[in-house]
Amino acid sequence: MLKKIILFFAICFLGANEPSVFDMMDRDDKDKFINMPNTAKTQTKQNINLNELKNILPTDEPDIMTPNSSLYDTPTVSKNASLKVLSMPKNALIGEIFKVEVLLSTFSDIDFTFLTKIDQTNVKWLNKNLTWVKNGETYATTIYLQAKNQNAKSTKLEVSILRNSEEFNKTNLIMFLPRLKELKAPNFYNNIVADLLEVKKFKTTKFDDENYIMIVELNAKNADLGSFYLNDKTIIKQGVDTIVGDFGSQSAYYFAVFKPNKRTLEFNYYNQIKQKFETFSLPVSVEDDEISTHVGLNPKQSEVTIYKNVTIYSLAGLLFVLGIFRRRISYFIAVALLLAYGIYSYNPFRKAILKPEVNVRILPIKNSTIFYVSSQNESVEILDNKDEYFKILFSDGKIGWVKKDEIVKN
Repeated sequence: MLKKIILFFAICFLGANEPSVFDMMDRDDKDKFINMPNTAKTQTKQNINLNELKNILPTDEPDIMTPNSSLYDTPTVSKNASLKVLSMPKNALIGEIFKVEVLLSTFSDIDFTFLTKIDQTNVKWLNKNLTWVKNGETYATTIYLQAKNQNAKSTKLEVSILRNSEEFNKTNLIMFLPRLKELKAPNFYNNIVADLLEVKKFKTTKFDDENYIMIVELNAKNADLGSFYLNDKTIIKQGVDTIVGDFGSQSAYYFAVFKPNKRTLEFNYYNQIKQKFETFSLPVSVEDDEISTHVGLNPKQSEVTIYKNVTIYSLAGLLFVLGIFRRRISYFIAVALLLAYGIYSYNPFRKAILKPEVNVRILPIKNSTIFYVSSQNESVEILDNKDEYFKILFSDGKIGWVKKDEIVKN
């Protein structure tokens, strides 16, 4: 009996050292974990919690373990961007095209786009679609400028640095230009400084009843043909049309309207390679044939047309007289045929009405010079057509090109 009592108390004493589940709910559980530094314990808890969160459901959100600084590709401005001129000629002629090499430092290796502006008060900026070449944290480009006059001492270059189409940074630079020299040009200088200027072909036709027009096709190397202008008082109107290509290699049409008493169209340009002026003298000779892209001679006023009409009507008159005397119907049939052909050849044109406020162009192209704008409905004759344009003849003898939908046919 005594052994049983001792065994019962031994079991109760040993069981008293084992905590029950209910006791553990109210007790501090620090003694159930291995002791470690506070930082390590915090990190372990974070890793456990993050791993548990990641295993709940898949997500397409950024990795929650990624630092905030890496979530967005947004550079931080450490320094202000800067511009520097790497090279520029020391001397240049007024009208000469010269290049300026520029270096832009962004102090960030992230890719950017740029919005560039240049003050063109005294210079002309020729290559506005700049290409910036990246090299680490810097970008380089080449700018081509042309000085307009001797007042061009400096100009302002401004660059906006864009990231995702928004301005991230901005910088500017005052560029001091080369020492400019003005040419001592002879008469009829056309304001062109080039490596080469060629006249491919030229043509003179009647512009209206009182004036002629000469159209000259030009090719040039390292030149701006848009600057072609002659200080010639005998020229009533002049301009440059259809410029194709860039300043490196360019073609265009120059036109000049003048009185019929002008014998030659003279002009000269400065050849940079030869370092001298070269002169062109184009004879004024009105031609009967037409060039499809140019303003042509009025066919009604052609000497060939006049001779042809005189011949037709003279022969018709002779056959009519012979028909009366010989009383043969074949003569009268021949007369009728000749008269019908004469009327057709004299007026093969279509009558039409030109609408008000229509731009009449020298050439059948969109960017051609406009020499006349109609103010009201005007009667015209359609001479020819090319693509979307009609060549028309006005009652006062002017000839030009208009769009087909600007004409109402009779």
